[in-house]
Amino acid sequence: MSGKERSGRFEDLGQALQRVIKGRLGKRLASYDACKVWPKAAGPGIAKRCVALGIKSGILYVAVPTNVWLTELSALKEKLIQSINEKLGKEVVKGIRFQIGVPKTRSFKRKR
Repeated sequence: MSGKERSGRFEDLGQALQRVIKGRLGKRLASYDACKVWPKAAGPGIAKRCVALGIKSGILYVAVPTNVWLTELSALKEKLIQSINEKLGKEVVKGIRFQIGVPKTRSFKRKR
């Protein structure tokens, strides 16, 4: 423990929880939010057919139905990243990886 933590003063429980949430859970919550804002960032036409699956290490994984969609969205990748990050108010998404196939569920499972 640092000297600051051992000051002998008590911290308000609400403040302590906020500090923990921001520190440890903040990145995870921001990642979840990236998937949540995908439909608005991508627009209704894209979001109707392409689903944000999850995010890992700043890379958003998105399921697309065909190679044509993969090619089209690859050309829009930088614009989509910028739109998502603007809606979140911070840089959460550093890249997007498109994969062909529509998932049965929206949860992301890494292929082995």
